[in-house]
Amino acid sequence: MPHLNELEEQFGGKGLSIIGVTSEGAGPTEKWVAKKKAAYAYGYDKGGALKRELGVTGIPAAFLVDPSGKIVWQGHPSSLSSNLIEEHIKGAIQKPLYEWSGKAAKIKKAFLGGDFGKALEAAEKLAKKDPFGVEAGALLQSILTSRVASLQTALEVGDILAAYDGAQEMLKGLKGLPEADTLKAMTKTISKNSEMKATMKMQKRLAKALEGELRRRKDCDERVVALEKLLRGHEDTYFGRQVAAAILATGEARTKMKY
Repeated sequence: MPHLNELEEQFGGKGLSIIGVTSEGAGPTEKWVAKKKAAYAYGYDKGGALKRELGVTGIPAAFLVDPSGKIVWQGHPSSLSSNLIEEHIKGAIQKPLYEWSGKAAKIKKAFLGGDFGKALEAAEKLAKKDPFGVEAGALLQSILTSRVASLQTALEVGDILAAYDGAQEMLKGLKGLPEADTLKAMTKTISKNSEMKATMKMQKRLAKALEGELRRRKDCDERVVALEKLLRGHEDTYFGRQVAAAILATGEARTKMKY
């Protein structure tokens, strides 16, 4: 898209990484890229897993992620403004992660594997030889701090399952880091709170109800019935809002189907 090419030219050297994602095969994708003269990176979402995870119901769709890994905007690509990017690009590393190689490869490998402790250690070692190590270390710490904060926020607003599962997953790579104590305390609080455990159980039921692809209107109708049962008695809770949003998304998907 011309607009994305313009944003790439304007902010590509300042830390913005534009990555187009498609569930199409390499053949049609490369033809499209050549025809549209797309000047940004692109990748493949085989099976549409990322699309489902992000709740995308219409194409094209775009997401703006800040340097800490938080989604700060979503909408049609043409609506993504330079001002919005300027607001959230502060702290972004100028060299995108997919280009980290050579001495920075160990940092990248550990980070992608979820091992913040090893990634920060590798960045500290690289910093003694290369200034990029300092930049990488600062970025990793910023991401770590932001992710822990987001889990704390999830707990505060009532998204118990996200807080618990997220903390459990992050703890695997926080050995020796002070953030580990924070997340251990969080999981302990949830495990000892009967109301939180009940909410988490309901959220798991919601996740199960959302499994499977919606192919027909009948599928949508059956899902709505199941979701409405989950909603009863929880209308004014965070969980209730999650269910209501799922019902709305299912209804929108139904209107786009022919049968």
